[in-house]
Amino acid sequence: MKHENTLYEVLGLSPRASTEVIRAAYRCLAQHHHPDKNAGAAVANDRQALMNRAYAVLSDPHQRDVYDLRIGLNHSFFDRRGVPLATPRNGASGVAGQTMSRPFAFRPL
Repeated sequence: MKHENTLYEVLGLSPRASTEVIRAAYRCLAQHHHPDKNAGAAVANDRQALMNRAYAVLSDPHQRDVYDLRIGLNHSFFDRRGVPLATPRNGASGVAGQTMSRPFAFRPL
């Protein structure tokens, strides 16, 4: 029996990923695995179609919520908006309680 990857695994993301991170990961993978750059690779078209589907679902908040429920993710377990900061770091300007996302760093598969 073949293991089915989740749409998060297709894009190499955590279920906690923000919309900006999803977009950046998709664009990076789309450039790297584009069928025109991989001429003669029969799986390139299939891989691109799977990445397009993953991005279409995960970039739409409603479709993403439906997908998360379908695969059994518990929404009360995580928050996608970042971690609240009690105080600004290193004298940086900011408001206490402001949320900040971790910076995106993509590692190709």
